[in-house]
Amino acid sequence: MSVYEETPFFRLREFKKKDFYRLTEIARAINRKALRCQKQGYFPFYAFQVDQTVSDVDTILRKKVQIFLEKAQKERSVWPRSTYRLAVENQKGDLIGNVTVDMLPILEDGKIIYGDLGYFVDPRAAGRGIMTQAVCQVLRYYFKNNERLDITAHPDNVYSSRLIERIGGKAVGFVQQSHYQNEPRRVFVVLKKDFEKALLHLERLHKIRSHSVCFRTHICQNQR
Repeated sequence: MSVYEETPFFRLREFKKKDFYRLTEIARAINRKALRCQKQGYFPFYAFQVDQTVSDVDTILRKKVQIFLEKAQKERSVWPRSTYRLAVENQKGDLIGNVTVDMLPILEDGKIIYGDLGYFVDPRAAGRGIMTQAVCQVLRYYFKNNERLDITAHPDNVYSSRLIERIGGKAVGFVQQSHYQNEPRRVFVVLKKDFEKALLHLERLHKIRSHSVCFRTHICQNQR
């Protein structure tokens, strides 16, 4: 199954092997900004986080990008599909980020985690509302069949926390480590009713626009 969705402001599509070089550029930019802006609450996307004190930073980073793309390919081939790791493009067709949503609950430390959400954006494309729109578009699909979404973020990641709160998320606690990394995470819950309320609010503020008419979705199911 493959996904392609286009709006007047961005596109969602599957990742491709040829995205490696552009994705590596984005990963480098994310880590550079984290070095400059961590005190302001900016943290790198967990999958691309690299210790900047080691000598072979770029080699490690390129490996992480390769693993990310391999996961995208593997998740896409699973049927029935539960994880959608999607590339986000701007109007010009340039890859600028990612939205990933896990559709099925998982069991972690004896607790049920209802879905999951991940995202990142090229710092050079941030601040334009594209990622908020892309996340909302993906969650419209998620909440068709779900009532709750759990999200975690680094406790000091101000940028991520703000996005989660914009889509209706509420902080409910902390965990000392998660399935992402061995580090503390702040836990948020987004209920369907709160997401729908936040969506209406964002539309009224013109931060996002409804694409109920103009977006096109193409889902191609492979013969199995």
